[in-house]
Amino acid sequence: MSRAVSDPAAPRPEPPAQPPPRGGFFHKTFHSLENPDYRLLWVGFIGGWMAMQMQQVARGYLAYELTGSAFWLGMVTLAMGLPRIVLSPLGGVLADRYPKRTIMFWSNAFMALTAMALAFLVWRHDITIWWLLILGFMQGIGFSINTPVRQALIPVTVGNDQEMANAIALNNAGVNVTRLVGPSVAGVLIAIPLFGLTGVFFIIGLCYIYVMFTVLRFRVVGNPEGATGKKMSQDFASGFTYLFRSPALLALMGLGFVPLAIGLPYQNLMPVFALSTLNVGATGLGILLTIVGVGGLAGSLTIAHESDRGGKAALQGILGVGFGLSLVGFTVSAAGHFLPGVIVALLIVGFCGDSYMALNSTMVMQQTERAMYGRVMGAYMVLQSVRQISVVPIGALADDIGAPLTIGLAGAVTAAFVFAVARFYPKYREIG
Repeated sequence: MSRAVSDPAAPRPEPPAQPPPRGGFFHKTFHSLENPDYRLLWVGFIGGWMAMQMQQVARGYLAYELTGSAFWLGMVTLAMGLPRIVLSPLGGVLADRYPKRTIMFWSNAFMALTAMALAFLVWRHDITIWWLLILGFMQGIGFSINTPVRQALIPVTVGNDQEMANAIALNNAGVNVTRLVGPSVAGVLIAIPLFGLTGVFFIIGLCYIYVMFTVLRFRVVGNPEGATGKKMSQDFASGFTYLFRSPALLALMGLGFVPLAIGLPYQNLMPVFALSTLNVGATGLGILLTIVGVGGLAGSLTIAHESDRGGKAALQGILGVGFGLSLVGFTVSAAGHFLPGVIVALLIVGFCGDSYMALNSTMVMQQTERAMYGRVMGAYMVLQSVRQISVVPIGALADDIGAPLTIGLAGAVTAAFVFAVARFYPKYREIG
């Protein structure tokens, strides 16, 4: 008998932890997917990120179609990103106070509703830039609540550190798959006259509804394991207190922040490299971004395969330095118009960058008590959203001194920072 949609948090028994992986390459790489609840979480995760990738293309296209202004294009992006920076800690608090499955269900319902509202306004030709900003802000609220909860549900679902490392790496692999597929699908569908933007936003809403139905099938409730009987403001403050009392978590937060804030904005400046530095046009831009995605997918799957290995901190240090130095190599090759060097460097950038972040997310969760998963991931999501702010000064610097020199300096700073932490901070070397 099916369970009522109005009660998605009805208790179910927690599944047992999966045994350590054995067998060949495929089994070892994807063994977390043998856990039925994680498999449901993962396929729902793919649906949600597919919606996000399609939405970025469709919202940007619609904003420019409505205004013809790059300024408003940036404002639409900011409207959706700002709640993620401000409200992600609140999502983490909710994840630690209430059943995670319930919050997952209703946050996806909220995002489905806003996507359908956008589809309706486009269909009725009533859409304006202000509606696009308002609904984008509402989508950002839903995303800021949903993401820390989803991330906190992973370790609860898989049950042990080894499975957690594999599961987080597979999540990163899923993100790269949607990066490769989602924008292309959205672009093709927008170009179909009888489908267009209305159809794309309708499909985005259906993606979130699909996630809701995968959530209904979870056996894992994700009940709170602490922080009960306190005021929400106390829970909010205790999350940051917990972070500041853990030298290992502070190091990992810093290692998550600097490469994202300084190194990752290279993605936002890729149009400058494609259209100005390399002169390869829009098609070349797509190819360059695809190369990064392929490298990232390979890196995530490699970490998934090696999830049972020790020495994660040392490996992360190597990957972080590699990410920074490969950015330097990319800029040198781009400035010299050496396309083979650009391709190789971008493959390494994608490989090292995604592997690095997968390991960082894994070690953050391994250093966190179960009762604090949500609040720690809420703070971590703030750091992961900061690129939407840091890209502004980095873009301004690129206007002054050029994109190659700017990103080359960013890569050098990133490599130096990761090396300094890995080499001179003893507590970090003990992690993982």
